[in-house]
Amino acid sequence: MEASHNLRPRGPWRRQAMKWCGRARWRPHLPTMGLGLRDLRVWQESVALGADVVRSLRQATRRETRVVTEHAMITALAVAESVAEGYGRYAPGEQRVLYREAKRHLLRLETSLAIARQAELLSATHHAQLSSRVQTVNRLLGGFLVYLDRQLDTATTT
Repeated sequence: MEASHNLRPRGPWRRQAMKWCGRARWRPHLPTMGLGLRDLRVWQESVALGADVVRSLRQATRRETRVVTEHAMITALAVAESVAEGYGRYAPGEQRVLYREAKRHLLRLETSLAIARQAELLSATHHAQLSSRVQTVNRLLGGFLVYLDRQLDTATTT
């Protein structure tokens, strides 16, 4: 038996802590809270937007229109990738650069969807649904950028 046997957890969470750590040797280990990329709302919305764009334009992919549909699909993927990469950076300045990049990709996507709608590659209902989702991601990205700008302003004033 180890000398640290008096440090074993007590209380209602003892049994669960022992399951997480194993019974042979107790180590003070608690589960993580899980504030990761998958919990980030802007990432969830941008991934859902990318999936919706791929689903909507996959039906219209023909040899003659492949360039337009693939460009829209790749741009939709780039939005989610930029958000994920921005989340992975620790410095607010680097995050701001990547979230602005995601916003630029979002504007390109909106333009590609408008072109696809005008070329009748995308139905009016699908275009309306995708535009609504684009606006949601745009609003969330705008909120992140305002937060980062405030954070950078307070860092420069102190």
